Amino acid sequence: MSSAEQQPEVLDLVIGADGSGVIDATQLARLGVEPGTHLSVVPVGRTRAAERRRPVRGALAGSGPAPSPDDFEAASSAAARDSADRYRDGGAWDTATR
Repeated sequence: MSSAEQQPEVLDLVIGADGSGVIDATQLARLGVEPGTHLSVVPVGRTRAAERRRPVRGALAGSGPAPSPDDFEAASSAAARDSADRYRDGGAWDTATR
């Protein structure tokens, strides 16, 4: 079952005067929900929803200068070698040697 935090798309649920809820079938179809599927509704207050959403614009601003293309390539190659060493036969993550 999916939680509200895992759901990137907001569904519009309309609660009628009689307490029944209606969601447009096209919204559900976009998420792959088939007819007859049981869904649970979890109320989330506007303040909690707003707290979960944070802007990412400028998140890395002030974190230092961007590496040069040569430095980036060297670090990328080192990370690739490290990963290959870990997964090779007899490497740190080889489960056959344990």
